[in-house]
Amino acid sequence: MGSLGETQGIAPCLAKALDDARTLARIADLLADAGAALQHDTLRAYVYLDQAMELLRQANSGVESGLRHATGLNRWQTRRLDEYISRHLDMPIRTCHLAAQLNLSSSHFSHVFKQTFGITPLAYVARKRIEAARAMMLTTDQPLTQIAHAHGFCDQSHFTRTFRRETGVSPLLWRQRCAAKAQAASEG
Repeated sequence: MGSLGETQGIAPCLAKALDDARTLARIADLLADAGAALQHDTLRAYVYLDQAMELLRQANSGVESGLRHATGLNRWQTRRLDEYISRHLDMPIRTCHLAAQLNLSSSHFSHVFKQTFGITPLAYVARKRIEAARAMMLTTDQPLTQIAHAHGFCDQSHFTRTFRRETGVSPLLWRQRCAAKAQAASEG
C-alpha cells in the first residue's frame, strides 16, 4: 500500500474521513474493488488503492500531519521499479527510464527515491545487478564475462569494480569462497 510515512499518517485522515459518510462509503467500495482485483489484475488493484488513498488525502486537507507531508515511494511503486529492473537487467537502465515507470519527472523521482532507499537510483540498479549476478554465479559455471554482460555490465572490469564495491571482494574470490563452503558442507 504505502510507505511507512504514509501508513503512519492514515489515522488522522481516517478520523476526518469518518465524518463524511459518502467519503467513507467510497473508500470502502474502492478497497473492496481492490481486494477483488488482486486475484486477477494487480495493476487495477493498485489503481483502486491509489484512489482510496487520494480520498484520504483530500479528507486530510486541513490536518497538518500525515499523508499530505508523506515522502518517499509507495510499496507498489518500489515493486513496479523492481519488476522493471529485473526485466531489463541486461540493458542500460537510466534514471529517466525508472521515472517514466511511475510517471514522475526525473528530478522529482531522484529526490523521492533517495528519500526512500538512501541511495541514488543508479546505485540501486547496480546493487540489483550484483544480486542477480551472484545468484547466477551460484547456479552456473558460466565465465564472469558472460555473467557481466547478462547483467548489463559493459565489460568484466566494470562488473568486477562494481562487485567489489558492493561485496568487498572480487567476483572470482567470492565464487571460489562459495564453492569451498559448498564443498565443505557436502563433505561434512
